[in-house]
Amino acid sequence: MNIINQPFQGQLGSILIDELTQGYDQFVFFSAFAKNSGVLRMKPALRQFRAGGGKITAFIGIDLNGTSYEALLNLFYLCDHLYVIHSEDPATTYHSKVYLLTNDRYAWCAVGSNNFTGGGLWTNFESCSICKYEQQKNSNELLSLQEIIQKYMDDNYQCSAKIASAAAIEALLGSNYISKEASQKIASATRRINQQRSLKKLPLFGCEKVNLPAIIHIEKQQGKRSALHVNVPMGQTLESQSSTGPAFTHEQFWFEMRESTGGSRNILDLSKLGKIESGSVSGTPYQYTDNIHMYGGIKFFEIDPDNVDMTKNITINYQGKDYFPSTIKFAPNNGSWRIQLKGSPDDGTEELSKYGNRGDFVHKILIFEKISSDYYVLSLLDESSLDHVKQISRVWARNGNSRSAKAYGML
Repeated sequence: MNIINQPFQGQLGSILIDELTQGYDQFVFFSAFAKNSGVLRMKPALRQFRAGGGKITAFIGIDLNGTSYEALLNLFYLCDHLYVIHSEDPATTYHSKVYLLTNDRYAWCAVGSNNFTGGGLWTNFESCSICKYEQQKNSNELLSLQEIIQKYMDDNYQCSAKIASAAAIEALLGSNYISKEASQKIASATRRINQQRSLKKLPLFGCEKVNLPAIIHIEKQQGKRSALHVNVPMGQTLESQSSTGPAFTHEQFWFEMRESTGGSRNILDLSKLGKIESGSVSGTPYQYTDNIHMYGGIKFFEIDPDNVDMTKNITINYQGKDYFPSTIKFAPNNGSWRIQLKGSPDDGTEELSKYGNRGDFVHKILIFEKISSDYYVLSLLDESSLDHVKQISRVWARNGNSRSAKAYGML
């Protein structure tokens, strides 16, 4: 039995990605929480596992607002079987974290504190024990897991619900069992600010900064999209590999949309430079030559603001689906960068631009979370939340010097 103390002795997410390629045909996992930060970083490996004939079953908790609507949607499309576990008794919380890979000969199992989130799988202080079993010799040691799997899959067990359609996830959202990631991000940032304000003295502890692994997405290869994981060697962080590393572990930028430009109402303006209204970007890639300004939103998408000849296509994950390509380019007519929110999903349903045509993006705050340099998660908030979003942002600025210019910032 190996005990892994994350992040010092490995990261469970990277270990899982490797184990999924080792010839197993069943992957079953239990997690109290699931967030897109974990699901989307595991997505290429899970897709590859299923493409090789593997089956995936997930048992996910929805207590304590720890699982998001978008994460469940993504898991629904990634898993062969998805179950949600919840007890209506407030004294009982589903809190399991177990990862089990099996085939006819072997079983691999990790049990510990790691949730199916970016933090749980990579950046948090976590511990788990990892064991490998020979099925013929050690089959009895996994009987307890097989029993609980059967219990959760039993239609008569009232604390478990099989998710048979995306509509079932919508029903959970409508009944407030789960919430969208945008509201969870705001709640998390609010807690961070309140905790900082409540400190009565200078911090007594240091920071252990561990960055998430990069995922390089190849836009199209022989007509299909594919992805390649680049795992960071143990003991290193992405920051140590690049002089322009991320500003924070989970980089999240928000943008005020107002009335969207373009006939499809799907174009978001991205500035080269902005005037800081609150906060600081000192020591980050967004730092400008003076303390009054910061680089604009175009820098968040890892584009040189002065390279106006560049065009970049990115994938946007929105409401559980990947849309490609959304195009970022410089518009010489109005002298500004912009992103066209468009692209087709893998399943042939509506393009992302259709949401713009319906006005879904208008008068919204668009929140992007960076998964990799060409892969982002999009969440929406109503513009009525703008003042609160500004208050809890690490930094926010305006696209121009005018007080009426659109705002953007980092959570």
